[in-house]
Amino acid sequence: MKLDPLLLFSGNDIPFTSSGVTIHHPTIKEIAYLGEDTFFTGYQMLIISKNILSQEDKVNLETLTNFDILIAILEERNAVMQKNRNCIQMVLMLLFPEYEITFTKKAIILKKENEESSLNSNNFEEFQDILKQMFSFGDTNGVPQDFNPDGPMAARIAEKLKKRHQVLAEKNPNDNFDIIGRYVSVISTGLSIDINSVMNYTIYQLFDQIKRYELKTSYDLYVKGKFAGAQDTKEPEDWMKSVHSNN
Repeated sequence: MKLDPLLLFSGNDIPFTSSGVTIHHPTIKEIAYLGEDTFFTGYQMLIISKNILSQEDKVNLETLTNFDILIAILEERNAVMQKNRNCIQMVLMLLFPEYEITFTKKAIILKKENEESSLNSNNFEEFQDILKQMFSFGDTNGVPQDFNPDGPMAARIAEKLKKRHQVLAEKNPNDNFDIIGRYVSVISTGLSIDINSVMNYTIYQLFDQIKRYELKTSYDLYVKGKFAGAQDTKEPEDWMKSVHSNN
């Protein structure tokens, strides 16, 4: 389901119609309470997909949904998995602050007073799609490196995820969990905006500003170069174009 770009840009909470609830659109300051490591770990687990598996494994796991895979992984009881489970719960609490979060074998229950809803195999992929649009990360770096479940089905999935994580880590060896803080600093410094104001942005707004700032900077350098007599300068992209892949 494609969300309205203006709704995402507004920072308003997002209707999750198939579950009958709204998803809170957290600010960077709210995410900071969790820390980037916790936030990214929980987020990456929540958008887990069997699309990263080999064709053979996809066939073997054909009847399973993304939600089934997540639940199978969550049922593992080793120490690392418990940490990841806690990260998932903290992110869900951030997204559904008015609800009590409970995990079962068939659903993630959202309960508030006499109201109850759930994330399940029927609506989980819609939930994942909303998260990807809200946070504009697209396909991120997978699950934590130390993820090591014991069950046979979950273990096969984990092995694929760990290999993928290793490949991405080798491509980006210096990328730790400081992406958000780094971007906040760039926007604050580059646009002369008070850093506390930037901390009240959502991730969607922050990434919009970063991408727009990069395009505008390239355009300004191009114009200055042309006025200075530069030759054979590559024309930059339109700095007013859409900067979101889902738009």
